[in-house]
Amino acid sequence: MWSEVAPRLADAGFRVLCPDLPAYGQSPALPEDRWTVEAYAEEVAAFLHGTGAERVAVAGHSFGGYVALALAHADRDLIAGLGLVSSRTTADTEAGRAGRLATIEKVRAQGSQALLPGLAGKLLAPAAPDVLRVRATQMIQAAPPQAVIAGLAAMAARPDRTVVLESLPRPLLVLHGDADQLIPVAEAPKPSRQAGPLDRIILPGIGHMPMWEAPAKTAEALQAWARSAHGV
Repeated sequence: MWSEVAPRLADAGFRVLCPDLPAYGQSPALPEDRWTVEAYAEEVAAFLHGTGAERVAVAGHSFGGYVALALAHADRDLIAGLGLVSSRTTADTEAGRAGRLATIEKVRAQGSQALLPGLAGKLLAPAAPDVLRVRATQMIQAAPPQAVIAGLAAMAARPDRTVVLESLPRPLLVLHGDADQLIPVAEAPKPSRQAGPLDRIILPGIGHMPMWEAPAKTAEALQAWARSAHGV
């Protein structure tokens, strides 16, 4: 997911940690009674504490943003800065929640293939190159159905965490593409108040995957925010 951005951050002198969320990569799956963003945040916190990190600039993309917000809510002292990439702070609408629950049943019956071709198309801006569409399709096909189902359930149950973003006294980053077809730019966080400095960057012509569609600009935004978060 971050393969074109993480090396740029590392080359800039940052220690970069990219954990696999439960049921992805080598991370074990969560039991069904822990399919919540709070449980995902607990797993990320355990990983970060296990590395010896004391304060971390935490950025999350899409679902990862929901997890980052839950982590900031639960373990504020760990957070040096909070970044939301193609994400939002609000909870699902009733219609959105119903749609996720319906998708869970489709994935149970058909596997991750049930998300195609619709999700692959929505992940990218209309003008994105075909090579990225192939990459998006392959990523979805490789996603373990259990991971997809658990993530959908967690997203459907998540609360509104706008107050977390507004009250966190840390450097904040909101990075969003104005051609995002999955989370429209109108839903990009725009806090009415803030306790920490906010850098809100909207990328023209970019969809839901700025780390693929605009890796240099994404890395540049993350570097500036992380330097502010760590006071360097």
